[in-house]
Amino acid sequence: MIEELSHMTFIVKDLNKATLFFETIFDAVQVYDSGDKIFSLSKERFF
Repeated sequence: MIEELSHMTFIVKDLNKATLFFETIFDAVQVYDSGDKIFSLSKERFF
């Protein structure tokens, strides 16, 4: 049985649609946005 979850990474084609999905379905709150900067594979948003 899973006791905790540290993090999950999703690489998506449309970051704005993914944001709407997470905010609507999971009531997620965005806490970070990399803007136009790319630090790894793509732009990042943390919820």
